[in-house]
Amino acid sequence: MKRAALLLHCDRFEGWFTQVLGFDREGYLHHYRNDFAWDYALGLRENGIEPIIYIASLQHRGLYKTHDGFQVRFLPLASWYAVSCRLPYFKRFAIGTYLQELINAIAFIDSLKAALQKDDISVLYVQEYWTTRFDYLIEHLDIPIIGADHGGNDSLIIPAHKCRSLPKAYKLTCQTIEQVEKVKQFGGDAVLLPNGVDTEFYYPDSAVPRQERVILTVARLTDRQKRTSDLIRALTYLDTSWRLEIVGIGTDGDRLRALAAELGVAERVMFLGFIQDKTKLRNRYQQCSVFALPSATEGLALVTLEAMSCGTAVVTSDIPAFNMLVLDDITGVKVPVGQPEALSKGILKCDLNRERYGQEARQRVANSYSKRQLFARLADLIQHCPESIASSAVEFATPRSC
Repeated sequence: MKRAALLLHCDRFEGWFTQVLGFDREGYLHHYRNDFAWDYALGLRENGIEPIIYIASLQHRGLYKTHDGFQVRFLPLASWYAVSCRLPYFKRFAIGTYLQELINAIAFIDSLKAALQKDDISVLYVQEYWTTRFDYLIEHLDIPIIGADHGGNDSLIIPAHKCRSLPKAYKLTCQTIEQVEKVKQFGGDAVLLPNGVDTEFYYPDSAVPRQERVILTVARLTDRQKRTSDLIRALTYLDTSWRLEIVGIGTDGDRLRALAAELGVAERVMFLGFIQDKTKLRNRYQQCSVFALPSATEGLALVTLEAMSCGTAVVTSDIPAFNMLVLDDITGVKVPVGQPEALSKGILKCDLNRERYGQEARQRVANSYSKRQLFARLADLIQHCPESIASSAVEFATPRSC
C-alpha cells in the first residue's frame, strides 16, 4: 500500500489551531475534523492509500495515532522560527508574505526530510502550489510531489520561480479550467480535480423551513481574501428586516464587528464563531434564505459546494473559481468583487428565485462534485506515481510564461 503525506499549509500548529481555534494537541487529534485534510485522509484510506497528516509545529513533535485510526505527524520547526511569529503584521504586506513563507519552509525542511524517510512516504501532497513555500520544498526534496490548489493567492508569484518549480512536480491539481491553463503556461503537469462534497450528508430537507431574509456566510475572517466586510456593507442597502449570520473566526473578527457598529447594523449581524459540529452547520445551510461568499480569490470553495448540495441558493463573486459551479441565473447569482450595492441586489434576486436556484444547484453538485469522484481520481494519481523523482520528470516545450 502506498503512503501519502498531506502537508498542511498553516505555518505552525500553534498559530491557527491553538491561538485561533482553541485546540491543544489532544483536542486536535481526537475531536477536530473540519478541514480538507481529514476529508482527504478518509477518502484516500477508502481508496487504498495510507495517509499521514503533516503539520509544522513549534511545541510538538512525533507521530500520533487518532482514535479513528488516522496518523498525524508534527514536524518540529527550528527554534529560531519563533522570532518571526512575533511580527504578525509583517504578512499584511506582499513582501512580508513572500519572505515569511520562505522562512517557514527553511525552518522545517530538515524535520520534513527525516519524516518522509522514516514514514516511507511514496508521494507528498503539498497544499497551495502558488506559494514561495512550495518553490522551496520542491527544490530541496527528492520525492514525487503533488501540488494542490486550495484557493491560494497567485498574485504574489515570481514567474521565474514558477517556471522552475512547477515543472518539477509530479502532478498539479487544479480547481478550475483557468487554473489548468495558467499552470500549463509555467510548464506544470496540470490536472483538473475540483473539490467534492458528501452529497449524502449535505442534502435538502423539506422538513426544515427556510428562514426569511437570513443571509449565511461561512468563511475564515481574513477580509483581504473573503471580503466579509462587503456583506456587512450590503446590509445598508437592504431592508432592516434582513439579517446576516457569519460562521467562522479569524484575525479580522474584531475589525468586522467594529465595521458593523460603525455602519449601524450591529444588531443585524450575528457572529456565530467556529461551528465544529457538521450537523449543526448543515442545519444552517438548510435554514438560511441565501448563502453568500463574495471572496476576492478562491479555489472551488467547499462551503459553497456544501450550501448548494443542501439546495440553498447562492450568491458569489464573479471570479474564475466559480465559473463552472455557479451558473448565473441558473444555479445562483454572481456579482462583481468589492461592490456591496451590487451584492445586495444579487441577494435580493437570489432570494426571489431561491427555490429554482436551489433545485438546480443541488442537481449540479450531485452530478459533478461528489467527493467519491474526487478521492477515487486522487488515489489513482497516487497509485500511478513513479517510485523516484527522476522517473516522474516530464518533457515540456518552453513554457509560454517563462
